[in-house]
Amino acid sequence: MGGIALGQFIDFERDADDATLGGWGIVDVLHDRLTRLGIPILGGLPAGHGDNPPTIPLGTQATIDTAAGSLVIQPTVT
Repeated sequence: MGGIALGQFIDFERDADDATLGGWGIVDVLHDRLTRLGIPILGGLPAGHGDNPPTIPLGTQATIDTAAGSLVIQPTVT
C-alpha cells in the first residue's frame, strides 16, 4: 500500500488563520485534493523546507501512522 508524506510549508500555514481563505492552510488543501486516492496522507512533517530539514528518500519503504502523526523510514537493505 502507498501513502503520501507532506513536509512543512514555511510561511503558508499562517494562511490557515485567514478567514478570507476559508481557514484552510496548504496542508488542508493538499489533503482535500489527495484524499480521493484512498491512501494515508500525513502532512506537516518537519522536512522539506526550513532550517536543517531531515532528508526523506524518495521511493523508500516507510510506515505512516496518521493517528500518531509519525513517519518511520525503513532501513535500506543493500
